[in-house]
Amino acid sequence: MTKNAFGQKLKQIRKAKNLTQAQLAELAGANEKHISKIETGVYFPTYTTLTRILNALNLSIEDVGLNFEHLPSKDSLYYTKALQILNSAQSEQELEYYYGILKQGQRGIDILKGE
Repeated sequence: MTKNAFGQKLKQIRKAKNLTQAQLAELAGANEKHISKIETGVYFPTYTTLTRILNALNLSIEDVGLNFEHLPSKDSLYYTKALQILNSAQSEQELEYYYGILKQGQRGIDILKGE
């Protein structure tokens, strides 16, 4: 799914739930312009923003047509695998645990790169 296709799907769902971009932004703790840029395909949300949007709309990743197993990405293999791991979390506690481990892994990568 492309950024544009995801944005169109998000817009369709938002409108079906009778929400404005401003209302969705407020529910998701995001900026209204950010929601607009996601819907128009300017960019794809980060995992955190995506999670907030999905929670605000009471949806799962599959509901918006995403499958991280086959998501084309120019991002690093580490980033793509991290999204897959986070997506597999069965609870908020498990998600936080995975996120902590992945942050530590990223710090290690940054150290090895000299950043």
